[in-house]
Order: sequence, then C-alpha cells, then structure tokens
Amino acid sequence: MSRTIKFVLLMGLILSLALSACGTPAPTAAPAVEATEAPAMTEAPAAEAPSTEPILTVTGAVDTELALSEADLRGMEVVQLNAEHPKNGPTDYEGVRLSEVLAKAGVKAGASALLFTASDGYESEVAYADVEACADCLVAFDGADLNMVMPNLSSKAWAKMVAKIEVKAEAAAVEPPANPNIILATTTSTQDSGLLDVLVPMFEEQTGYVVQTIAVGTGEALKMGEEGNADVLLVHAPASEVTFMDGGFGKDRALVMHNDFIIVGPAADPAAIKGLTTTDAFAAIYNAAVPFVSRGDDSGTHKKEISLWGKAKVDPVTEKPEWFIETGQGMGASLTVASEKAAYILTDRATYLANKENLQLEILLEGDAALLNVYHVITVNPDKWDAVNYDGAMAFSNFMIDPATQAVVGEFGVAEFGLPLFFPDADKTDADLGL
Repeated sequence: MSRTIKFVLLMGLILSLALSACGTPAPTAAPAVEATEAPAMTEAPAAEAPSTEPILTVTGAVDTELALSEADLRGMEVVQLNAEHPKNGPTDYEGVRLSEVLAKAGVKAGASALLFTASDGYESEVAYADVEACADCLVAFDGADLNMVMPNLSSKAWAKMVAKIEVKAEAAAVEPPANPNIILATTTSTQDSGLLDVLVPMFEEQTGYVVQTIAVGTGEALKMGEEGNADVLLVHAPASEVTFMDGGFGKDRALVMHNDFIIVGPAADPAAIKGLTTTDAFAAIYNAAVPFVSRGDDSGTHKKEISLWGKAKVDPVTEKPEWFIETGQGMGASLTVASEKAAYILTDRATYLANKENLQLEILLEGDAALLNVYHVITVNPDKWDAVNYDGAMAFSNFMIDPATQAVVGEFGVAEFGLPLFFPDADKTDADLGL
C-alpha cells in the first residue's frame, strides 16, 4: 500500500473519531403550545312553552263560559290554512277552528250573532248564520295576539287582537201575562232621579207587564195602598211602612236600596250649619230664622224632616213662621223653590245631584247616620182588594231584588256623577242598616 493511501485512510479515521467525540447536535424543540379545550357545542334553544294565562274568553248564550289560554287553544287541533284576505290577498294562517272553540263552549239555541271584542276595546259583530256556514273560520295565532280568519266574509269580520267572543241571542218573545197592567205608587225621588226611567222599561221588556207609575210622596203612596188603588209600592219611610204592614195592607215587603239625605242651601250658609250634627243644624236654622223650604206633602222626605225638627226640640211645622216655606210639591220642584229663595232644604242626594246644574244650592251637611234613606218594595195585600194585581206586583218585587237589577241600581249615576245615586241592599236585612 502506498504511503499516500495510508495517509488518506489515517486522516479519515482521525476525522471520524473527532466527529464522534463532539456528538450530533440535538434538534431544536418546537415551542410548547398551550392546550385549550374545544368550544362546547351550543344547543339549540328549547321551544317556549305556550302560556297558560287566559287570552280569550267566550261568554254570552253558551252552556259554559270559557277563559282559554294559548296552551288551551294549542291543545285543540291546530290547522294551517291559506285564505284570501279581503285586503291582503292569499295568506298562510295557523290556528284552531272557530267551530271547535264554540263547540267547547256549547252555543245555546237562538244564537243570532258573535260579538268580537279586541284587547283595545274595538268591537265587531258577525251574524251567527254566517259563522255556522264557515267551516274554515279560524282563531289564528299571531305572536301573542289572536286574529279572526273569516274566509268569504267582510273585512270587518276579520277582527284583530281578539280577547273576547260573546255569543248573542235574540230575546225570546215574552208571552203577555193574563193581567198585564200594574199600578206602581212610588216616591218622587225615584222618579226625579231618573232611576225609574231605566228600571221600568227593563221590567216591561222582560215580563210583558205594563207599568203605570204614579210618583207621589210616600204618605200618599201608602194611602193608595191602603185604599187598594195601587198594586205595588216603592217607598222610603220605614216606620210608616211597618205600620202599613201591621195593618194588613201589605202582603210582602223587601229591602231594595238606600241612599242618604243631605241638607243643601246657599253657599253663604247664613245659619252656619257646616260641621254641626244634624240635630244641631236644624236647631241652628230655627234660631237663625233663615229661609227653609219644606215639602209639606207627607212624603218620606217630609216625614224625615219632621222627625229631625222633633229631635232638635223645635216645631216650625206647627208654628209656621214666615221663614218656613211649605211647597206641597215633589222633591225636584221643592229644590227649585229653595234655590230661588236662597233657602235650606232637606233632600235625598240622588234628586239633588240629578238637578244640581240648575240649582244655586250647595251641600252643607252630609254623612250623619241620622240621614240614612232606605227604600222597600211592598206588594199590596190582595186579600183586602180583589182587584189588586198581585201576580204583577210580585213580578215587580222580584225584579227589584233580582241580582241583575241590583247591579243596575248600583251603577246608576256613576257615569254621570262619579258615584252611585243608590246602593243596592237586597242581600241585606233591615238590621244590617240599623233599622
């Protein structure tokens, strides 16, 4: 082997040993990456459950009044329907059939119309015959509202935001009673206040009776009963009424309502009665010798006035001083005289309020327990007079104490005066009112 070759081999060996001693450099590690959790899968929100709060009432001529929630409605068969809206053209709707809702309530015979009332008070009426013929009429869901879908009917029938469906029925024809005429003897206060203008037509429509109303003072009304010249009385003098019943002149007596007496007079209040008790006020008027108007007609109001003079231990009724003015007329006419004379007068609140705009009189005393004014209805005893229409009298008496009539009594005057002119009492006893 040549010296050159040996040299090359030697150098290769030395280089190999040198590289081994130094070692192969370790590869550079990649920077550590912080582990992160994979984002959780977002679940689709659950469908909101239908509300269980009532959103639709069904009332009127039905067997069962309903208060239906969205859950109740969706518990029925929900259908999809494309219908031609009178203004908007073909539209898709989802809802329940109106016929199914009405079937659930049970529509009574004689139904004539449906009255739809919206949540904002708007009303629209549809003939019931048209609804019966409409198989595709829907109570449709529209967000939180309910709309009526009424194919082939006018746009008025397509009521929106409906909250109430009232089934209306034609009133059944009332068969006239055998003896339809009755005479009602009553006080001028029930007439002058306007209450009888509301109640008598209601009674006649419901029963077929025809009422002849004779508005007089309670004393005269009781006298008419004693003589058999009236069939039924509506009066407000409890002590005299008890005497009437004890004498056998009345057959039935029922508590109907009350209001109160007040003392009104000129704003100047010359006798300074404001803030006094009723007894002291009557004494003050007497001592001041200022004008006072008395009905002087033996009415319930007149009887109350006489009792109040007696409690004050003075007697202008007998003495008849110049300042004491007797009209012999009803409440409305006597108030007019008092206004003209700038006088004090005892009046029932209802008649005063009904005539207030035409009077120069102010309420000067009110709220005393001694001023309670209670009304009863009394049927005249047919055992004393064969001509008395007792059936008609009882029909009127029952009408006056019927809950529906009592509700009307309790609302009378509220719209105009902001308070009722009479308070219904048929569910009370005389003892409840302190009689």
